[in-house]
Amino acid sequence: MTEHHVYFAVFGFDEPPQAISLLAGIPPDDSWCAGDAYSSLLPEVRRLDSRWILSSNLDQHASHRDHFERLILKLERLGDRLPVLRERYRCGIGVSQYFFMDDPAFYLPADLLARVQALGLSLSFDQLALDS
Repeated sequence: MTEHHVYFAVFGFDEPPQAISLLAGIPPDDSWCAGDAYSSLLPEVRRLDSRWILSSNLDQHASHRDHFERLILKLERLGDRLPVLRERYRCGIGVSQYFFMDDPAFYLPADLLARVQALGLSLSFDQLALDS
């Protein structure tokens, strides 16, 4: 079983997340500010940086290709707003894959990589092996 998390994030900003939403023309799927509590279960643990996130909104067990296709479509719909976000903020696509096997594979076809490149975005990948 594999869990995927694919998202576009704006990092390390100083203004409220609503300012980024106004610039992007859409609300985030998630956002927080530096200093916010990480969760209500651990109110003493604080966020170290601010983030504004768009995600694929697919089930975590959907394939990474499906996650990428959905996220890239959302980003393409931003049109001219995406380059403005990229000029003003540090942005990128993050991918986390949690797997429960000895030999994980991760592959993105050339057409998806070309769409990410056309958007002028970088990718970062994390693979985390979880014990049963």
